[in-house]
Amino acid sequence: MAHEHRHKKSLSRSEWTALWFFFGISLLVWLFGEQLATALLYSPGSGIQDQVMFVRYKVLLLSFITVLIGLIACAVTVHIRLAEKPKPTITREAVSDIMLSREQFRQLYENSPVPYFLMDDAGNIRHPNIASLRFFGGTMEEVASANLYDLIADDQKAQQTLSMMRAKVERALPISREEMSMFGLDKQTEHRALVSIYSLSRKSPIPFKHLVTIIDVTKERESEQIKTDFLLLASHQLRTPLTTVKWYIDYLLTTKTVTIEDEVREYLEQIYIGNERMIELITTLLTVSRIEMGTLAPEYTTVHVNGVVKDILEELASEVQKHNLEIKAESKGDDAIVTDHTMIRIAIHNLLTNAIKYTPVGGTVSIVADYQPQVCTVTVTDTGYGIPPDEQEKIFTKMFRASNARKVSTNGTGLGLFLTKSFVEKLGGSLAFSSELDKGTTFTITVPRVAPDA
Repeated sequence: MAHEHRHKKSLSRSEWTALWFFFGISLLVWLFGEQLATALLYSPGSGIQDQVMFVRYKVLLLSFITVLIGLIACAVTVHIRLAEKPKPTITREAVSDIMLSREQFRQLYENSPVPYFLMDDAGNIRHPNIASLRFFGGTMEEVASANLYDLIADDQKAQQTLSMMRAKVERALPISREEMSMFGLDKQTEHRALVSIYSLSRKSPIPFKHLVTIIDVTKERESEQIKTDFLLLASHQLRTPLTTVKWYIDYLLTTKTVTIEDEVREYLEQIYIGNERMIELITTLLTVSRIEMGTLAPEYTTVHVNGVVKDILEELASEVQKHNLEIKAESKGDDAIVTDHTMIRIAIHNLLTNAIKYTPVGGTVSIVADYQPQVCTVTVTDTGYGIPPDEQEKIFTKMFRASNARKVSTNGTGLGLFLTKSFVEKLGGSLAFSSELDKGTTFTITVPRVAPDA
């Protein structure tokens, strides 16, 4: 009981004042009720009925006034209590924790190996961290007085990227890992960088409300270029002797001036097949190099896709027969489109080859071409082994082959789908797929009926 008593709240001074005010004024009202009723109502007559009515009205009036006084006293008390309510205070420990967190964040921000800085809508840089100073090659004052937009390389592609960046920054839209060429403050050192920008709301009053992060990928791109150049050189150097070997073997197999025993002829045919595979691989590698260097330009002509599909199926007839597969081909609409014949043929050929190669004996491969007013779609579906779900995101990566595909066939470069996707995108289209393990895969090529650059 004593414990409970200690926790009971006593009336405050303002509450006692309001209480005494209520009783005091109410007492005065009732003491002088006769005079007050006469002043506010009327003077009663001498009749008994009139006196009784007056008393009733007087009691009602005094009761109303008493209630009104009580309400006023309560309202005044509540107002005073709210005014006297203590403001929340921050303890010394809380202040210490806040200051510690702030210092830790500042240290992380300034010493992060990734360049960070703030930027306003116009591209002016503020509060760069130490990594930013190394990236731009200047002091804190020099970098903090620079403009990010002025440091972007002045070429056509970079200017298109810059225009997109300005538009997104003005609308406070995020930019994630946009690759571009950037200069240092000396305008001599050029970097390849992945730029990301995260913005506060457009309505934010903070002027430097854009956080910019930069990842320097210059060394990675230089390394990739060296690999591409080496691959290109090696492929060119290998292609010539392999072509020469092909000519000599072809001459030996077809000439009638030289007598070749059947056993030797069989060996020569195997050598010829292996040589053809090597030439095909080198051609593929050269094509990959040209794609990465940006030197592969489409040659647009009118292509009848149905004829392309028919030629490919005739070429793959022996493989179809070998696997005892059922082939279903279907076409809807006019098959004439304006595109690159070689690229569209290789794309469809790769998809059909994979479908036939990775479908068990007795399975089904279907190809459906749908020619709509604006686009053409070619869908290749198989009842094959499918692609493992955890490997599907890598399926268009160079040199990648799914784990179950490697078990089925050891032959393969892992470049077919990479080339297919690259060619389709070169033609202004897209490549999509869906796959279920052990049930099959569907690839869909979508290209415009008339290529954008045609």
